[in-house]
Amino acid sequence: MKLALRGLLVVVVFTVAVTQAGAAARARLVTRIVSAVFWTPQEGVLAVRYCVPGSDHCVRGAVERTTDGGRTYRVVLRTKGPVTDVEKVGSRGAIATPLGGQAWRTLDGGRTWRPFTFEPWFWAAPRIALRFDRYYMRNKPLLALRVTHDGGRTWRSHANPCNQTVAFNVYADPVTPKLWWIVCVGQPAGGTMDKAVFHTQDGGKTWRAGAANLASLRRGAHGGIGLFGYPVGLAFARNGFGLVIEGGGKVYVTRDGGVHFHAAPKVERPDIDFGRSAAAFSNGVGYVLLTAGFPARLVATHDSGRTWHVVRRWRG
Repeated sequence: MKLALRGLLVVVVFTVAVTQAGAAARARLVTRIVSAVFWTPQEGVLAVRYCVPGSDHCVRGAVERTTDGGRTYRVVLRTKGPVTDVEKVGSRGAIATPLGGQAWRTLDGGRTWRPFTFEPWFWAAPRIALRFDRYYMRNKPLLALRVTHDGGRTWRSHANPCNQTVAFNVYADPVTPKLWWIVCVGQPAGGTMDKAVFHTQDGGKTWRAGAANLASLRRGAHGGIGLFGYPVGLAFARNGFGLVIEGGGKVYVTRDGGVHFHAAPKVERPDIDFGRSAAAFSNGVGYVLLTAGFPARLVATHDSGRTWHVVRRWRG
């Protein structure tokens, strides 16, 4: 009986030790910020990864929700693999995409999540999305714009203004089912990239040109957008307040629907920060998520991009 009790004691001690070791291993993981979405000036979600300190090895992921403009977050979804992105879907939705795993979608502001088949589209609403398909004409790369109103089952082709300027790639922000902004970009060349901004108010039937810098096409520049820097995303509000973010950290601000831009002062550290996500609202509130390697910070404006402040920092 004494031997059996001693064996039981050893098993209990061993189990406690393993549990403590596992907890310690989990505690050593650090949180890395990936991207952010805001539906309102107060509500949004953040995609994160849990990683081994000092390395690129990440083992799990999560989505965190904020209701106070990014000051605090709480976990609302945990994923088995690291999360690679979170993208906005209409006024209350988002899609989170883990690395090599099942994507998840919310349509109620991040409260509940369900498995979802992810496609790299730009969503204006849960059933309305844009996609850009590459094709070639006489060795010239072009982009076909297609729109779905039934969640991707059927598509209709629309004229793509990028094909009249540069069509190496395109980023879109469908603010509503009818009101969209896009930035068309050319091939990267030594830190420079041609770019042209357009918007439509009738779901792609007609387009209006905004700022552009098309130096390689010898069309010059207008509207304040620089030639240096690679755009990685944009965000607009219905009243024309908008942001274009770049891989080098630069943030461009417009308050007239993309006709004129200026570089936001004292927001980014050139060649250090990387623009990850942006959001813009008609009341002048805007957010930009910037990363510098592993550390990250969320910056905000409350006066349509005239002044900025740091909302939160993450060490990574």
